[in-house]
Amino acid sequence: MTTAELLKSIRSLVAYHKSCGVQHYRRSDALDAGLRLLETVGAEEQSRATKAVDSLSVDMTPAAPACGAGTVTIDELAAEIETCRLCELWQTRNVSTPGKGGPHPDLLVVGEWLEYNPEETSEALFGEQQDLMLSRMIAAIRLRSSEVFITNLIKCSVAQSGRPDANQIATCLGYLKQQIGLLAPRVIVTMGTTTSQALLDSSRPLIALRGRFHQFQVGDGAQIPLMPTFHPTYLLKNPEMKQPTWNDLQAVKKKLDEAPGRH
Repeated sequence: MTTAELLKSIRSLVAYHKSCGVQHYRRSDALDAGLRLLETVGAEEQSRATKAVDSLSVDMTPAAPACGAGTVTIDELAAEIETCRLCELWQTRNVSTPGKGGPHPDLLVVGEWLEYNPEETSEALFGEQQDLMLSRMIAAIRLRSSEVFITNLIKCSVAQSGRPDANQIATCLGYLKQQIGLLAPRVIVTMGTTTSQALLDSSRPLIALRGRFHQFQVGDGAQIPLMPTFHPTYLLKNPEMKQPTWNDLQAVKKKLDEAPGRH
């Protein structure tokens, strides 16, 4: 990693911490050493890095983070995601999946990750067949494309039959929470076990989580109803589970129709 890339990653991390409500860093030898290291970079890069770091004071007591909307736009965050190098997945990334949809969606749909297939279009988010199934689901509950935003928990494509580890999940979860703060959806649907467990901070199996609403709390204290359900990849292999998924989506539609403040 070059010095410029390192500084870009630091600025991204600091911006994320600020969006989560962090105002202070705990004083440590490692932090002091890192700040001294930054003094060795070129003048222009040093100035940019110092402005970012100096915006957070160094204190003995850290503030409790509470994720909320940051100062960047959803498009700027997508650009940052596409060049992210915060974990090892960037080394094998063929496609980045920051997501797509309306900037102020009623519904946020979060899948797990895209298994890269060179025979499929690079615009797929879940996979070609999976995306087609998802589009039919959304049409069935009578939502327009501008009312929905679709993304993945893991933002880099993953090799077929691959599986992200806990560190990679934690890294991408930070980006996902930023997206939730920026998009402020009225309802979230998580598709798949990994995504549902990550956003709910739960180890319970999907079968025990789905079928009812949970509450996801954003940084400002607001709570967003969250419905876990099955991923289209699972449904393609287990078509008998389409009916329970349809029941979940009908509950989501009812929640949207009942809740005030429709965009």
